[in-house]
Amino acid sequence: MARRTRKFSEDVPFSLTSMMDMMTIILVFMIKNLDAEGQLLTQAENLILPISTSKIQPTEVSLTVVVDNAYVIVDNEKVVPTPDVLSQEDLLVEKVNDVLKDRRAIEQEHNLKMGLPADEAGHIIVQIDKNIPYDAMYKVMATCGFAGYTNIAFAVMQKNGGEE
Repeated sequence: MARRTRKFSEDVPFSLTSMMDMMTIILVFMIKNLDAEGQLLTQAENLILPISTSKIQPTEVSLTVVVDNAYVIVDNEKVVPTPDVLSQEDLLVEKVNDVLKDRRAIEQEHNLKMGLPADEAGHIIVQIDKNIPYDAMYKVMATCGFAGYTNIAFAVMQKNGGEE
């Protein structure tokens, strides 16, 4: 059996090697300029976050609590109306506390399964509209503490020229 040989045309309109080099350079340039950090958390709708000069970024996000003009929201679940939080005298917001304790128990169980200490579970990020009264923020923060969350961070808009 005779082997078939391909006949290559001598008239090539472009150089494939040069194109590959060009595409490799473009790819390296794009990867180099890619912002690898990105956002760990998406801002809740209809919130105006306070502005901060801090550049410290949270390492992980496990639970988010949003306080806007209408509701206190825990992990995209409306828990209690904000006016009810403002009108109560007690620091502990019962409905929020119940949800946070359930989530804390799930996180502790997950940490135990992973072989990590259960006490280290419980990172929480609080997003509060900058126009919400201090009283509501204080009650929600106190409730987070009562539920066992000790590592609490605020979500803020980053201002240029911040300090570390």
